[in-house]
Amino acid sequence: MDNKEFLHYVNSQDKYDAFSAPADLRNVIQKEIGIGEIYPILSAAKQTTLKIKEIVLESEIDFVKSAKQLKQVFDEQLESAIDKVNTAYERELLQIQSAFRKQYFGTQLLEMIDLLNDNDYTLVMMHKRVYAYKCYNPAHDVTVGRFTSGIDYDFDEPVCTLKGVYVNLLHPKMTNGTVFITTEGRHPNGSNAGFSEVCIGDMENRAVPVNDPQALIELLNEICEMYEVCHLDSAYFIPEQSYTTKQNESHKWTA
Repeated sequence: MDNKEFLHYVNSQDKYDAFSAPADLRNVIQKEIGIGEIYPILSAAKQTTLKIKEIVLESEIDFVKSAKQLKQVFDEQLESAIDKVNTAYERELLQIQSAFRKQYFGTQLLEMIDLLNDNDYTLVMMHKRVYAYKCYNPAHDVTVGRFTSGIDYDFDEPVCTLKGVYVNLLHPKMTNGTVFITTEGRHPNGSNAGFSEVCIGDMENRAVPVNDPQALIELLNEICEMYEVCHLDSAYFIPEQSYTTKQNESHKWTA
């Protein structure tokens, strides 16, 4: 039976118990036919139904999804590589900056800065001067006034509040303009309220030992303790607050 006879039997109403399809029939059904060619044939056909065999693929590669996943992996690897390069760069840059600072400022200055920080002082550059600065947090209420005679006034209310002390490290010796303080209210040894130069009393001409960090810390502590009270022999004014009087023989201040 050839192909023509086989197709005739399929379209006819006659019943046949058996027949054999030609071996090359699969070549016919595998042929690709354009839609423009097949549509007129289907429109003119007598059949009202068509038998279609669906072939389901067991596996399929989603090329778009695979490409996106590949791009994501590439981006992650690229970001990781960039992070590693940046980390190495920042580490090397820090080492170079550290070496430059040691060469530019000197190891001794860096050691002094570390010692100042360890003792609650900060190195401050201000008005073309270099200050060792102590910040009082909380601020210190100044409630004691002293005389060189050994008499202390304990004021009932704070005379002022001490917020900070500045010591100019560029002065080889202590003199006018070496020490400034910041206060709320006016300190009796300060020229003004707020940021103010203060009288240094008998500490005038004391050396400021920047070449000996430990001696510098001791001097700074002594200066700060000095302005935590009022030294009334050299005061710009005597506070008018009420007070009680007591004897104190451990004064170090001389006007």
